[in-house]
Amino acid sequence: MTVLAYLSVITSLLAPFLIGNVLGVDFFGKDSSIGLGLSLQAILGSFISVYVYGYEKERKALVIFGYAAFFLSTGICYLVGKSLWLILFWELSTISAFLLYIGGKWNDASIRSFVALVAAGGIGAFCFTFWIFSNDPRSGLFFLILGLLIKSAFFGVHFWLPEAHAGAPAHASAAYSGLLVNLPLVLFSKFALPLLPGTHYATILIPLAGIGVLWAGITALFSREVKKSIAYSTVENMNFLWLSLLISAYWQSSEQESLRMLSKAFGVLFLISLVHHSISKTFQFLFFGYLTKLSGRSEADSNTGVGRISGIPTFLAAIGTMSFLAIPGTTGFLSESTFIKLLSAVLEVTDTSAALVLPLLILVCTGLAVGAAAHLKLFLGLVLSRPRTNFEDHGKNTTINVSLFLTGALVLISPLIILGLTNYYAIRVEWLDFSWFRGIGILNVIGLVILLSVGLLGLRHRIKERKLWDCGGLFGGSEVAIASSALSDPLVAPLGRYFADEAGNSRLDKGFIKILLRILSSLKAKIRGADDESISVDLTYSSFTVLAILIVIIIVRLAEGDIWSQLLSYWAF
Repeated sequence: MTVLAYLSVITSLLAPFLIGNVLGVDFFGKDSSIGLGLSLQAILGSFISVYVYGYEKERKALVIFGYAAFFLSTGICYLVGKSLWLILFWELSTISAFLLYIGGKWNDASIRSFVALVAAGGIGAFCFTFWIFSNDPRSGLFFLILGLLIKSAFFGVHFWLPEAHAGAPAHASAAYSGLLVNLPLVLFSKFALPLLPGTHYATILIPLAGIGVLWAGITALFSREVKKSIAYSTVENMNFLWLSLLISAYWQSSEQESLRMLSKAFGVLFLISLVHHSISKTFQFLFFGYLTKLSGRSEADSNTGVGRISGIPTFLAAIGTMSFLAIPGTTGFLSESTFIKLLSAVLEVTDTSAALVLPLLILVCTGLAVGAAAHLKLFLGLVLSRPRTNFEDHGKNTTINVSLFLTGALVLISPLIILGLTNYYAIRVEWLDFSWFRGIGILNVIGLVILLSVGLLGLRHRIKERKLWDCGGLFGGSEVAIASSALSDPLVAPLGRYFADEAGNSRLDKGFIKILLRILSSLKAKIRGADDESISVDLTYSSFTVLAILIVIIIVRLAEGDIWSQLLSYWAF
């Protein structure tokens, strides 16, 4: 059964390429963003499937079959365009996520996680329905953008994402954050980006995206739960990707040649950052999710030092964190160095629009730096520190190590591929700076050689004699156990208390959810009376009701006969 399940996963990862070829999708031309999204899903999806075998103890085959449905439906969503098939397959990818949870026991956290995922999917599906059936192009564009913003956890409509990750299995979180959230960005670049000139969407959304990067980075630093901290980092990265796309749209029809060149450059930054986010965030969720599974605890301080008993080499464990710290040799270095390059180019532009964008880019730099500190905080506390409690030693999990090794290798190899492509095209187009990519490529190779020399070959400083360092406390270097909160607590009073409460929960998200629960409670009380503990059950029921409503819509369209013409046109093509 397991072998059959893996065969179905391989089929689901390759089928979208075959379907796209039949439909005439130009993966290497105008539809290159779709080709990139499907390629990332095919590569990372196979690594995640390998990870499942070592992570899950029961019902492995069902979980893997769930991934086959998830990958196939998500892949087809890239291809079907403006049709009912988009709603059907996107909802199928959401509902099939149910199978991803059945390897473990259902608890409050996992139920809230699944409810949040389905609720966001249902709201997005309604928005896409209006986009597909609206006769007014302006209102259709509005609902398309709104649905994509919700699906990608844009700042202000991101509230579902941290909750979705908090109770999800590590592999499901990796699939959501590394693969699923790429889809709305790619669809935006294909369907909405060409229609933005002449509208005010970019003007409104660019400031929100910049603020979102800063807010999410700070919130990630002060979050006390491991998965939620990485989830807020996902919100930060998604807003950074949105910012790159929106600036590209903002200047694509500018009268100044320099701004049009910058528009194309920010489009390249979007593609590079998409690769960085997808690969690096997949690694982070797989690695830190496995650590929380070993300890059985979600709070970062409760997991101090658990990485030491995980059986995962320290260098391998550090790859994801190094990428978010923008260490040369990783995808994060390539992404953030390119952003700094474009920031310096914006400084040289004298246009009024550049003067408006520049302060936001400075906020983004701060948000990226703080978000990197959040990743460093988790790594120092969970991996490098001595365990404060006696964790059960589960031994070395070879399958987990293989999956992490493959994903980590991709973090180091993908910059070489990206730099090879950019240098190839930089010679042939004027708006790509060949000298910049050549220089950054040399620096990246040097950094990669140093990383591999230190991490794999063991060319590092070896301690021959340990000396006590803590002013008489008689603690040796190997006995130091520093909790993750020790790095963020000094900043709580001047900064953190405005973003998170004492438990590390986001004040903004907590306030929104509190208002939502009050509204739902009042509505239930008026209908039949209920207590707050049954709200999650009602939310699940409401989410599945969304799917039922969509089925009713489809039945109506079948009765009218319109959908048959769509089906025939697809098959005829």
